[in-house]
Amino acid sequence: DRHLFRRRHGRTLIEVLVVLGILLLLLAMLIPGLEQAREQLRRIVCKNNLRQWGVAAQYYRDDNDDYLPTEGTYLESDKPYTWFNALPPYLDAPAYRDVEGVGDAIKEYPGLHVWICPSKNLSHLYKSGSGKNQLHYGMNAVLDGMNSSLTPDFPDQGDGPIRAQVFAKRPHTVFMFDIYPNAYHGHPGDVATSFHKNYANVVYLSGAVADFQADDFVTDGDYVHGDVIWTHPKLDWGYRPPAE
Repeated sequence: DRHLFRRRHGRTLIEVLVVLGILLLLLAMLIPGLEQAREQLRRIVCKNNLRQWGVAAQYYRDDNDDYLPTEGTYLESDKPYTWFNALPPYLDAPAYRDVEGVGDAIKEYPGLHVWICPSKNLSHLYKSGSGKNQLHYGMNAVLDGMNSSLTPDFPDQGDGPIRAQVFAKRPHTVFMFDIYPNAYHGHPGDVATSFHKNYANVVYLSGAVADFQADDFVTDGDYVHGDVIWTHPKLDWGYRPPAE
């Protein structure tokens, strides 16, 4: 019966459309959750990268009479004591200065993933004109001093290794953390929380890792106009302001 076929066919089509609508609605509800889960996974990978740098620092201390490498910038890529040249051999990776065109090389050598925060990317916006800038992590520059205006009672210690014993007894001394790509120094004000949904990861000198929100790093969560918070109980930057 053609009329019966039409009724059945029409009802089946409507049912299919209803099911599709329900599936699309469920998918729309799931997508934010899936993205949140993906970001959580990326944060875990990022923490693991920092944990590896922390382990490398422990080995370096063992081999160098309890000294630490110094902080540095991609503009000083040839200095031998910088963390990005001194620590990679402990991770079976080449020193930063030995990786030509590091922006492209990272894509070719999976073993170099430890340089990269997975929530960031490798676009041209994240490397210098030379291509040798993919420092998504920075060493806490305060550990070897910065300058008298930022740390008035703890001036710059120069380019040599740092005596770790000065900081090792403090359980929450920050060693490395997420920074904005192309940031010049591992200054606490260069912490990048925008890539992890208002969080940033840190690795302590002890090798433990943790994450914090923007308000834990700078006043009002404002990296442009805010001040570095030097007195956070679980973010010890190595500098303690003189008593007023």
